[in-house]
Amino acid sequence: MANWVFIATLKKIEGDQFAAESIVEQRLNDGFWGLGEKTPNRRALKKGDSVVFYVGLPTMTFVANATLASDSLHLSEPQREKYGHGKAFYQAEYGVLLDQIARWQEPKYVKDLVPNLGFIENKESWFAYFQGGVRQLSDEDFRVIVEGRRPSLTEAIRATPDLISESEFALEAHLEDFIDQNWDRIDFGRRLERYEIEGQGSRQFPAGTWSIDFLCTEKDSGDLVVIELKRGKTSDATVGQLLRYMGWVADNIAKPKQAVKGIIIASEIDEGLVYATQTLPQITVLTYKVDFRLAPPKPARK
Repeated sequence: MANWVFIATLKKIEGDQFAAESIVEQRLNDGFWGLGEKTPNRRALKKGDSVVFYVGLPTMTFVANATLASDSLHLSEPQREKYGHGKAFYQAEYGVLLDQIARWQEPKYVKDLVPNLGFIENKESWFAYFQGGVRQLSDEDFRVIVEGRRPSLTEAIRATPDLISESEFALEAHLEDFIDQNWDRIDFGRRLERYEIEGQGSRQFPAGTWSIDFLCTEKDSGDLVVIELKRGKTSDATVGQLLRYMGWVADNIAKPKQAVKGIIIASEIDEGLVYATQTLPQITVLTYKVDFRLAPPKPARK
């Protein structure tokens, strides 16, 4: 059985505004969670899986857990009417039924749990992992959220990134923010467009229990492109991780004859990275440079 987090964020549809907290409350009352046809991980949802519910701004809390009472299902017309409540936002083509719903008397603040959640690799930009939709959780992360406990030493070691340099890791954590905020100004060597579907943005795109730094499409070819930041990991670990993500995208998102490519962005290209990628033409390696400029102080006001 798998574990999932269902994420609700503020939505504005046809002049109506739906707070994240009210969305979760309505769906829990219904014993149902609506899904879009292209919602990431939709097809992987199975009866008996466990789920926790996350409420976005302004509270940013986990508020309940439940068990899935069905696989992902295509709704009948009576079901669409029942769970639609006469609102365009609540109308869904797909969804899952919920059972054993437990609302928590005390919500758990995500900021308190971030340091102990393995699926959040970039702790500084943790909010990117909660943009919307459905994300898979490991058993360890699910227990951390539901039980509110720290992981054991073994679990912590398993969730710790393979770091070479703490400073390099910190720098590339900020690099992710820079890329996100300056997408249209960056030269990737090709024209790239963010891949966004069903309320899920391209940054930290959910791929099973993993998260893709950026998922995008090549404008000219239409191919899918996975971008992975090296984040201080060894070259072998970075390439292996990228290939894993590319395989997942090929199986779960790519259309027939749509290729999947990869880009690694690193501060420098070492010998290991050269050897690890030289027989993989579908992977490109790009480097970035940090440009610090000093300027004289402005004259004091008289």
